Amino acid sequence: MIKSFLSSTILCACVLVLSSSFQLETNDFNPTGTYEFDHGDNGNGIVKVKNISKDKFNVSIFVVGGPPSHNMGEFMEELKIKNGIANYKSGDCQIKFIFNAKAVKVIQSGFDCGFGAGIAVNGYYKKTSSKVPNMEDPY
Repeated sequence: MIKSFLSSTILCACVLVLSSSFQLETNDFNPTGTYEFDHGDNGNGIVKVKNISKDKFNVSIFVVGGPPSHNMGEFMEELKIKNGIANYKSGDCQIKFIFNAKAVKVIQSGFDCGFGAGIAVNGYYKKTSSKVPNMEDPY
């Protein structure tokens, strides 16, 4: 009984530490760069971020779904990023970007984001470059 309780407590503590590690404690974080995920046959995506001013960034996202349709979703918006978090909202569509030094977690709620059928941008996108990306090319 005690062993089971300790195991559960340790597991909960690990999950809490891992999930909270995505948020930043600083206003000096610069998320500029390219972030990608590749789920093989289940689709792939890319997030690009370019600094415009102290707290404003161009953020683009491009996602391709898996077979058979390979539907796509994309947008580019100017967003305010504070403490590593940016929010996009338009009608029913809400997308939250949570940045850290190695990745961005993207959380979409609502389905009226203008993406192709069955496309959502949720996921963990690993940072693949810190260089200023070409925002004209979504891929």
